[in-house]
Order: sequence, then structure tokens, then C-alpha cells
Amino acid sequence: MMDSWGELTSAQKAALAKGRLNASDVMLSSSQDIARKCKISAAEAQSIIDHLYLNTSRPQLLKLEDADRAGCECFTTGDPVLDGALGGGIRAGMIWEVVGESAAGKTQLALQLSLSVQLPLEKKGLHGSTCYITTSSTLPTSRLVDMVKTNVALDSRHCDLKDIHTLSALSSLQLLHILSDKLTPFINSRSSEAGFKPVKLLVIDALAELFHTSAKTTAQTLVERSRNIAQISFLLHNIARTHKLAIVVINEVVDVFDRVYLPNTGSPTLSYSEQSRWFNRAHSIPQENMKEASLGMVWANQINTRIMLSRTGRRRYLDDVDPPFKRLKTNTDFLVRPATIREHADLTSIRRLSIVFSSVMRPASLDYIVTDAGISCLSEDHSSVAGESQTTSVTSLVEDPRLELPMTSAQRPHQNYPLDVGVVEDWAQEGTSCADMDEEPPKDEWDDYWASNTMSQVELEALNETLF
Repeated sequence: MMDSWGELTSAQKAALAKGRLNASDVMLSSSQDIARKCKISAAEAQSIIDHLYLNTSRPQLLKLEDADRAGCECFTTGDPVLDGALGGGIRAGMIWEVVGESAAGKTQLALQLSLSVQLPLEKKGLHGSTCYITTSSTLPTSRLVDMVKTNVALDSRHCDLKDIHTLSALSSLQLLHILSDKLTPFINSRSSEAGFKPVKLLVIDALAELFHTSAKTTAQTLVERSRNIAQISFLLHNIARTHKLAIVVINEVVDVFDRVYLPNTGSPTLSYSEQSRWFNRAHSIPQENMKEASLGMVWANQINTRIMLSRTGRRRYLDDVDPPFKRLKTNTDFLVRPATIREHADLTSIRRLSIVFSSVMRPASLDYIVTDAGISCLSEDHSSVAGESQTTSVTSLVEDPRLELPMTSAQRPHQNYPLDVGVVEDWAQEGTSCADMDEEPPKDEWDDYWASNTMSQVELEALNETLF
């Protein structure tokens, strides 16, 4: 090891040998630590560090899209748009977190994955089964049956409820017992017995439920929770690596109150509230950052991918038949009038999916809906990658007055969704110029009629006496 250090002096090599430091120790230690261990000055220790950095070849870093993932097992989510955003689908050997508020579709996505993993390899599945651990409810089997019946991608010949094995864990200690003692023997038995699909997916629905308590939060309870989360995470990573299966953990969100972030001049370290904005929240649309993932930084450091699902309050007519509004063109002006009246039941709620961070793909955001067939993401034209501009040629947006978005007036102009309830008016496409709009419109025939057929006051009084 000493010979590989090149031009270090004999005294420097002797000092490092005295401190029992190798190249890795030197490059990962501060000059003060090296000086203390080797009994040399801090300046001499810094010169050794500088020499190593200058004479060490730097590894070539790869982009996520250029990384060689040959041999990595991956299965479809059942939606091609979502597969593209996730880099091909759900990869084995990783911990995937699906976090969101109530009724955002977290369980819907988990159920959909429990069925799609059963598909054969030629249909982008893994021909595997699922272990589904619930913490506060039972497995919604009726919903699974609906998905199999309505989702054309889920072939009933390959997707069945018998390949979804469920177990309940009502406390963190029970979950630890299942992960450490029960799950591994069950996975091994399914892999060795003929006629059974090997376990390729583990779902925990939902982890945060195990840490709800009515007791007062103290430093001791927080330490205990962190210890349990660390133990659960260690077991999950060990299972994912040993058995090469994907792990999906459902998590909850908590409300966030906006704060004024001032420059931290008193301390070189960032506070947790300043850091958590970047890994606990999504920022693709207004008010999406008003929720953040629960369980704190201890859990955030254990997962490979965080997917956040949000309700947006937006609703949309998705079918192209019998549009809710049409354009009525006259000789005088351009008007937008309702062609038909639809009930609220015809509107589909638009939700938002954001990849906050991941070790296998870039952050992205897209709209999705929840149907009888499961979660379906809207096309690329209706969504955008996080950070990209969402500007359009929209110049007029007429909305249904019955539908109100949950936004303030200050936020409303910053969010344009051309396909949401309403009609987009693009005057440039219609060939209407500003000069044409300034011209005086021709006189209406009805104006001439009423001007020449006005009733006198005497006739009006006689009409009133006749009617009343």
C-alpha cells in the first residue's frame, strides 16, 4: 500500500505507518485526525491528503439512464405511461415507498402491483406471487376481483387471488417478528415447492399506522420509534437483497405550514425543516408541497424511491364524445356557450403522482386517475417532468362556475390545465386578429325590429289592465 502512494517522503510514509492508516483512511479523515493519530502537524497531514487526491484516478460516473441494469428483474405496473416514468417499472431488490393522503390511491396502486407481478415474463411480469401485510385493515379482495375483470392488461389466466398471501401485523413488534422469523421460511417454501409461484413482491400497507399513539411524544418515544424503524429497514433490505424481490411500503403524509426561511448565518448546518423540503415533499403543482411524508429522516434514508400521490381538486371530462362545451361562432363575436349539461358524476378526479427521489430514475410528475381497472396515468401531453416549463398558448380559459378549485386567487393564474373543466379559446388558431375585434359589429336585425315596433305608454297601461 505504501508503494502505491508514489512521491510521499519516507518520513510521511513512516508517520502513516505509525498511525496505522491506509489510503482510504487518509482520504476519509480530516487533517486534524490524521495529525493526532500520526503525531505530525496539521499542515503536514494536509499535504499528504492533497498529494493523494492529485495522484488518485477518479472513477467515471454514470448517469442513471446510462447505467447497466442487465440482470435486474423488473415488472410492469400495468400502465405504460407510469412504467416509462419509473424507468421500466418496479425493480426487484429495492424498497419503494408510496406515500400520500387519504383517498389518493395508495392502496389501489399496491393492489394493482400485486396482480401485475403475477404476469408471465413475456407480458412484463415476473410470474411471481405477493406477500401482502396489512396493519389496520383487511385485504380488499372485492377490489382485486374488479381489477382483474376490468383491466385488459391483467389476464385472469395468470392473475389470481390465490397468489396474494396476506397477513396482519397490528404492532411494530409483530411486524418485526414476521420479517425476522416467519417471512423467510415462507418465501423459501414457495420457491422450492412445485406448482407455486415464487414470492417476488412484498407489500406493507401501511407502515405509519404502527406508530400511531395517543401517548405524549417525548425524546424517549422518538428514540424508540427510530430504533424500530431502523430494525424494520434492516430486515427489509436484507430480504430484498437475499430473495431478489421488490418491496412496496405505503406511508402517510402530515400537514405542513409555510414558514419564512431565513439565511442560517448562526450555524453552518441546515435545520431539518430546511432539508425536509427536498426529500419529503413534491413541488410540481401549487399546494402539492403542503403535505410531507411522515416517519421523518430516519425512514427517508432507508428507502430507494419515494413516490408521492396527491389529490388536486381538479376534475375533467375525459371522453371525447358529446363535449360539455362547444364554440358558437356568429358574425358579431365569438361566444362560448354550453352545448350540454352534465352531472358531476361524469367528471373524473385528476390526481398527481410525483417521483420525489429515486436511485434508478429522475424525478418526474404526471397526472393520473383511479378507475375500476386501477390507476391509469394520463399521456405525456397532459403531464410534465418536474422542473420543466408548463407554458402553453392558452389565452382564455372558461371554467364551469359550479366547480371551484381549492386555490387562492393569487395561485389560480399560475396553473393552466387545458383539458380541465372548461374550454380553451385560442384566438390565434381561429385567425382572429386584434384589428378584427376592434371593428364595430354590424347592426343586429332584432334591434331594428324592436326599434320600429315599440309599444306606447297608453298601450302598455291597457295591456296591464287586461292581464290583471
